[in-house]
Amino acid sequence: MLVKCIASDIQLPVEFIERVSISASHRYKSYRIKKRTKGYRTIDHPARELKLLQHWMVDNLFSALPVHNAVYSYRAGRNIQGNANIHRKNNFLLRVDFADFFPSIRAVDIVKLLQKHQDVLPFRLSRRDTVLVTSIVCKDGHLTIGAPSSPIISNAILFEFDNHIASVCKSYSVKYSRYADDLYFSTSKRYVLEKVLEEVKRAISDMQYPRLRINNQKSVFTSRKRQRKVAGVTLTSENKLSIGRQRKRAIKSMVHEFKVGTLARDKASYLRGLLAFVQSIEPSFMAALEKKYGSETISEIRGLKPSSRK
Repeated sequence: MLVKCIASDIQLPVEFIERVSISASHRYKSYRIKKRTKGYRTIDHPARELKLLQHWMVDNLFSALPVHNAVYSYRAGRNIQGNANIHRKNNFLLRVDFADFFPSIRAVDIVKLLQKHQDVLPFRLSRRDTVLVTSIVCKDGHLTIGAPSSPIISNAILFEFDNHIASVCKSYSVKYSRYADDLYFSTSKRYVLEKVLEEVKRAISDMQYPRLRINNQKSVFTSRKRQRKVAGVTLTSENKLSIGRQRKRAIKSMVHEFKVGTLARDKASYLRGLLAFVQSIEPSFMAALEKKYGSETISEIRGLKPSSRK
């Protein structure tokens, strides 16, 4: 039984693990955060004991499942920079977005996934085992934003889809990458991406599981003549990666506020994250910030130098 393996590994009683799995859907703290564009996103954060079991599932079960090479999200050694790099030299870009991505993946889809890849799993799963797994990784029968197990499951469950789309794109000489629920396609050939979008819609319609749908309002065609963005990274007309002018202005303003002591405390960690993003995407802008505001100020924000502020 799978539950005995879990109990042995994490040194907790079988009865406790079963009790947590049965009541798992009630062991979340839910809250909403504002989206960058409009509306809100619901985050379901699992309780400590449930998160422990979800991490076990990631490390000992779902990590054995295949993930396509086109995927750049939630993978060691892959990042936003690499995702954007693929498309920076092409003239035309298409972004396609899945609507309600994680919640669209249901417990029954995960059971089918596990059954299909039983030969690569480290455990022979019984029906009772799959019920245990889905109870632990799902809330009310579907994946949630906030559970540490949701990303790896979503990547694995789209392996066949990614493989098919990558093959289609190869036939059209189109570059393809996926970052979570965002699909990116690029080429330097005119009028090709419209055909690719139709192929994507057809592939989604033909999928047996999960049942996904495109957010048509977020399907965007852009070209070198207009601003091209890949997962928040701007592709410049010189084929370089940039964080974008608007974000640069906001960062300069926040760094100035930090230096003069007027930056709100809750914005400091946000600024620290932005500077880490800057360092990975556009280090030349980081050098410009250090020159303008002083390397000590930037190091203090990034946490590389002990703060002298009280």
